[in-house]
Amino acid sequence: MTSVDIASDRRASRTRAVVRRALWSVFVIGLGLLFVFPVSMIVLGAVRDGLPTAPDVRWTLDGMVAALTQSATWTTLLNSLILVVVCGAVATTMGALFAWIRTNTDVPLRRALTPLMIINLFVPPLFYTFGWIMLGNAQNGLINQWARSLFGTQQFVDVQSWGGLILTMSLGYIPFAYLLMQGAFLNRDQSLDEAASIAGARTWRTFLTVTLPSVGPALTGAATLIMVLILQSFESPYLLGRPADIHVFSTQIYHYIRDTTPAEYTSAFTLALIVVLLVVLLFGLQRRLLRGRSFTTLTGKSSRRDPLQLGPVRWLFTVLICVFLLLNLVLPLGAVFLGSLQPTFGVMRNLSFDNYTRILADPMLRESLELTAWISVAGGFVAMAVALLTSYVVLRRRGFLRGYTSFAMWIPWALPGIVLALAYMFAVLAFPGVKGLYGTPLLMGLVLVVATVPLCGRLAEGALAQLAPELEEAGRISGAGPVRVLGTIVLRLLIPSFLSGWFLAALFISGNLAIPTLLAPPGFQPVAVAALTLYLNGDFSTAAALFMIILFAAAIVLALAGATMWSGRRLGARRTEAAGLHG
Repeated sequence: MTSVDIASDRRASRTRAVVRRALWSVFVIGLGLLFVFPVSMIVLGAVRDGLPTAPDVRWTLDGMVAALTQSATWTTLLNSLILVVVCGAVATTMGALFAWIRTNTDVPLRRALTPLMIINLFVPPLFYTFGWIMLGNAQNGLINQWARSLFGTQQFVDVQSWGGLILTMSLGYIPFAYLLMQGAFLNRDQSLDEAASIAGARTWRTFLTVTLPSVGPALTGAATLIMVLILQSFESPYLLGRPADIHVFSTQIYHYIRDTTPAEYTSAFTLALIVVLLVVLLFGLQRRLLRGRSFTTLTGKSSRRDPLQLGPVRWLFTVLICVFLLLNLVLPLGAVFLGSLQPTFGVMRNLSFDNYTRILADPMLRESLELTAWISVAGGFVAMAVALLTSYVVLRRRGFLRGYTSFAMWIPWALPGIVLALAYMFAVLAFPGVKGLYGTPLLMGLVLVVATVPLCGRLAEGALAQLAPELEEAGRISGAGPVRVLGTIVLRLLIPSFLSGWFLAALFISGNLAIPTLLAPPGFQPVAVAALTLYLNGDFSTAAALFMIILFAAAIVLALAGATMWSGRRLGARRTEAAGLHG
């Protein structure tokens, strides 16, 4: 090799290094602008009296002081803590119980639990809450209608109450807790439970005193995440809590923005700061609980993996699984479907599909369906792509880049959707160059993507963790660059996980109510907002039909995706078999 060739190689190496640094700089700046900077507007909004575009905006603490001295703020705090603690404890405990049943016992229906939990995740919280309203509405709910016809009871149940709110939110978050803890229960040594049984402990005592403590990190981690999700939830507290005068942080923030004139932005941002503080305290409490303790149950020695023989108790757990299936899936979705066939909510005569034909014939509702489809499909794809890229950086990089990316991705997880939407609205209005985004579907779609990225990140991290780094190293040794390794090795192996995450993200976006409520421009109402408008106007049946169309479309897409993947596996197996015969 001549000196000219050596100099040329050095210049090429320096060029690649410069380009690499430039790309990483763009990546860091982009994360900051999209995820970190808008959230910082929460702090600024708490001390600025008015919108960024308003003339003569004052810097003041009056709004913060007023919010902190109002009795409504402390009532909201108490209500939020009750909901977080009670629902978080119930959801985490039941999720852990179902995870233990699935992985460690001989209960007959245990294998149905994982598919059941995954199906539950595919039902957006708004649809699920609406189903319970149609079941437990004090006047015309199906349960109350049945109770009146059978027992003459005027009001058997009222789901729009503390009891209904706690029941529905606890049931709704059990699938999250189950999926977060299933792996920990699968990997634990079951001989611990057997030793407790030999010592005379009953099944429930063994579960509470041996099984749960042995999975402490997974248990506390799941409980923390579930509590954060409950703290930021909007749909159930808005639809079930507000009619009963139960206000939590998300609904009270919405009240300050939408129900007061002029809007009390400083009070809304003050409550948002309290939410952020509570989230930080939750994660700090988890770290303190686990500090200095050992939870090693799986070592190099052999461990027991046989299912625990529960005896007659297993039939009790089988009934529990059936009751959960009934309460969390069959009844809510059945109520929505039946309600969509009613000419008027509560009237059981003359059932028909007229509500569906009315929706498809109504230009505004048809446009709402089309808009939701476009935003869900495009937004879900972008959210999953961003989550995959950032999760790849978190798992494969070290140092500042890894910590910064992880921090930026999880900021939206700590904020209620209504707060996230408000923060991005202030961020856009604060810069003259991007003010044109305000009041457009693009801004609404952007915030929906940002809110969905943490959820997709959990799926992407799990999929990437299954890929050995040696696969990428082999590609680099063969001469492939980082981009080519990512595109031809990583992405090709993650196609099934990417499609699953894309589908789940699209459903999450289609059912999100908090963000479109604040950012949806006039004439561009997604299904969630259109259904809420129909609900508030008393047209429950049309709203139910609107939800069912979305769920029908999702079921068709899921069936097509499953059939495609099944056909692909069959074709691959045939090719492998043919290659073996020719070989």
